[in-house]
Amino acid sequence: GWGNLGGGVTQLIMGSVLFPLFKTGMSSEMAWRTVSIVPAFIGFMSGVAVYFISDDAPKGNYKELKKNGLMPEVSAAASFRTGALNLNTWVLFLQYGCCFGVELTMNNAAALYFKDAFGQTTESAAAIASLFGWMNLFARGLGGYLSDKANARSGMRGRLCT
Repeated sequence: GWGNLGGGVTQLIMGSVLFPLFKTGMSSEMAWRTVSIVPAFIGFMSGVAVYFISDDAPKGNYKELKKNGLMPEVSAAASFRTGALNLNTWVLFLQYGCCFGVELTMNNAAALYFKDAFGQTTESAAAIASLFGWMNLFARGLGGYLSDKANARSGMRGRLCT
């Protein structure tokens, strides 16, 4: 739930907070394009911080682990081939693509829909659209809880029905 909350937070911050700030000094069209630089900059700086501050794994960096013989050398091509030939990989790929693809589409289209269909301002349309992402905070947990209760009562059939 927290990971998928990002779409809602992005809609709210970019559309309802940053866009009005940028709009005061430039046209709406230019402000919307310029405000998109903010998450790109934050993402880039986060990547730089992760590269220089963090370890590759809980036991240390891969280069050091391999040098000390604590991690076997595995070719990237062999690892990719093993994953690509596993049927479970493709099933999960399709499931996730369908599920997260719908979520990305909703996050991208909802603000435009509320603006065009209901005449909302960009700021209010973004705030309303952000609710779809914020819904993940309780919906994911509630779905898991209900699934566990249905499983306790009816077994796997109950879990599948939720």
